Amino acid sequence: MQKNYQYNTSKLHFILFWVLFQIMFSKVGSATEDAQTATIFQDCIGCPTMISIPKGEYAMGMPPIFQGRPYDKGEMRRIVIPRPFAMGVYEVTFNQWEQCVRSGGCEEVDDRGMGRGDRPVVNVSWRQAVKYAKWLSALTGEKYRLPTEAEWEYAGRAGSTTSRFFGIRLEMVCEYANIFDIHAWKVLQYEWEHLPCEDGYVESAPVGSFKPNAFGLYDMLGNVWEWTEDCLAYTFRPSNGTSSEAVLRGDCSQRAYRGASWLNHPAKYIGPSDRYKYLEVKESDLGFRLVREIE
Repeated sequence: MQKNYQYNTSKLHFILFWVLFQIMFSKVGSATEDAQTATIFQDCIGCPTMISIPKGEYAMGMPPIFQGRPYDKGEMRRIVIPRPFAMGVYEVTFNQWEQCVRSGGCEEVDDRGMGRGDRPVVNVSWRQAVKYAKWLSALTGEKYRLPTEAEWEYAGRAGSTTSRFFGIRLEMVCEYANIFDIHAWKVLQYEWEHLPCEDGYVESAPVGSFKPNAFGLYDMLGNVWEWTEDCLAYTFRPSNGTSSEAVLRGDCSQRAYRGASWLNHPAKYIGPSDRYKYLEVKESDLGFRLVREIE
């Protein structure tokens, strides 16, 4: 009798898990369908091109910091995106940054010889990225800001339940992402693992050079890492467990960044992963894109 009870309990747990899984990811699927009617816009000449991202739900992994486990192992939390928002189709470029510099709102930054123009702006700290967002908000009368980690991952996955939104074949990565590939390995001669494909660039590439995800966003898994709003926190989400708001507790001198870059090598890095840097750090493979709130 005891054995039969345990069997029935396990079966019930499986059924409940499967129902929850179907509910969560059917909503993600509907969000992907909504994305087919997305609105693309600019609030001013030279402003970042934005695209509307639909509301929805998804399962987000808990940060692996100090837990001794990979990102994709362990507890997953249901995250709710309660309302649509707009996100930059591309990473913020040098051209867009220099518009802020000319108006006196931003400081000049060094491209370290990688090129400017439509390449993503790099060597910007978290504070500088926030300053650009405030300048753009004042210029347009709209609310621009860095994305939260939850918003970034939701937008990056674009309805997918895998770490790479286009599938798992390593040979496909170079169609969608500028990463540490065969060509970069030969030119830079860094003795570390590279992906078995060629993306055509050794360092950063002009934004939009690769295929977008299902939400119409480019370079979410390559080119440069991207700052987000969140602080380093040793516990996960706010108390309600489903919030997509930024985590603004813990060590706020360390800020999260997401995505991947042209300097990434192991395949496990090409996907969602919680990482943190000191907010004044400036790197040649670290930039940002913005979110604009929609009323």
